[in-house]
Amino acid sequence: MTAQTSPGPSIAPNVGDALALFRTLASPGLVQDLLVASHRRFYDRVFGPLVVLWGFVYQRLNSNHTLDAALAHLSSGAVDGLGDPKRPPIAKRIRSESTAAYSKGRGRLPLSVLQGVGRHLARKADAFLGEDACWHGHQVALLDGSTFAVYPNGDLVEHYGQAENQHGACYWVVVRMLAAFGLKTGALWDIAEGPQTQSEQALAKEVLARLPENTIVIGDGNFGVYSVVQSARHYHSLTLLRLTPSRAQALAKAQPAPNQDRLILWAPSKHDQTDPQMSSLPIPGRLISGQLLRDGFRPIDLYLFTTLVDARTYPVDELVECYCQRWQVELDLLYVKSLVGLEVLSAKSVEMVRKELWAVLIAYNLVRAAMVLGAKSTSRSPLTLSFTKCYHRLQAALGQAGPSAGSDAPGGLPQPLLSRLAKCVLQRRIPFRAEPRAVRRRRRPYPPLKGIQFMLHMLAPQMPQAKSAKPEQFVDISFLNEVEIEGFFAEMARRYPGK
Repeated sequence: MTAQTSPGPSIAPNVGDALALFRTLASPGLVQDLLVASHRRFYDRVFGPLVVLWGFVYQRLNSNHTLDAALAHLSSGAVDGLGDPKRPPIAKRIRSESTAAYSKGRGRLPLSVLQGVGRHLARKADAFLGEDACWHGHQVALLDGSTFAVYPNGDLVEHYGQAENQHGACYWVVVRMLAAFGLKTGALWDIAEGPQTQSEQALAKEVLARLPENTIVIGDGNFGVYSVVQSARHYHSLTLLRLTPSRAQALAKAQPAPNQDRLILWAPSKHDQTDPQMSSLPIPGRLISGQLLRDGFRPIDLYLFTTLVDARTYPVDELVECYCQRWQVELDLLYVKSLVGLEVLSAKSVEMVRKELWAVLIAYNLVRAAMVLGAKSTSRSPLTLSFTKCYHRLQAALGQAGPSAGSDAPGGLPQPLLSRLAKCVLQRRIPFRAEPRAVRRRRRPYPPLKGIQFMLHMLAPQMPQAKSAKPEQFVDISFLNEVEIEGFFAEMARRYPGK
């Protein structure tokens, strides 16, 4: 028999809960140090640097991303604690309902401040997880790219360009981006953007230059090229990349044998793009080939190249298992674009597009840091929590005000909110059932009799004899049934699928 304890009073999260984490991770000292390092003077008027930074984040966390919604939030008194305590509260200093002053404050805040805070939040999320954030003592980054759209305003068209076809130029300006996510926490470490015509491999060079040394970089077949491996070696990173079958065959000088693990030297061919400022010497590594088997699915041929050459420390099975977790980056990008709001940005200049992009990174990492703290309180993995649910919990906290219970947690989050986040566990998926896929019955290419039956039903009140009539009395489809049984219609559908 287990003893049941009565639940304590329910404490709803409020805006102070979300601000507690932000204030702890993005402290005034950190923001001031970043301002000094930027060598740009910030005129602290009504909206100070920390208040403007929180306004950026609030616009991403709130469902309404407009400047007016952020101004209404800053004017409500909920963020008075972020201002200078020697000056009047922010809510009393805001005397206009125009967004001009806040917009100018956004323009004065240096981009390097948002970049520094975003990377700091990613490092703090890993620090909260401790040694569990590493794999074999290495930090692991998942690389993947995507795109987002901006309006054709200002210098955006000139900088990013517009796609064209035979019908003319596209209205939207499409920006390509490349992101690096942490394997264990899902935090967004770094991001690079450029025109749509710029390749993801070129953007990967920018991200690799900013990753910590000895980081293992995991990428799909799009990154399994010499230029990416060359950049990783130049910036002292390690790689675990998938190769296309043709590239694996070219490196092996023959068709790779199944379940093979061999040492090779990857020398650039005449077709490979190289950076003349980096060494073009052959890169030692391992070529791994095998098959991924799963019940109910076709076998998948897998070819990997890795610069983790010690087979004893990094066995093939563990490398394959580590690479198979790459699919998480697809979900991370989905959360960034659909929930945090990166699909379309309304900025009107290149600099502001970059600031909005890094504001998305800060808001996303703020949620990830809260998820790490919530998971750690119950000894769970952060990846077992639902990002969508945790995002909604923090989003709900922005719309409420009032005092909240304090906490001694590393992130300053109150215990009630930590408990709620820890309960946002992903639903257990039903185990895959290995059985033949059900074949949907093809619709008959001639009208069914249900329509005639419906007409008889409608005529029954005026014609009593229609109530007992059958559709077969009016239409004879026996010949069509015989033709269908012989497979005539199926053969015609196979020969002329578009008809």
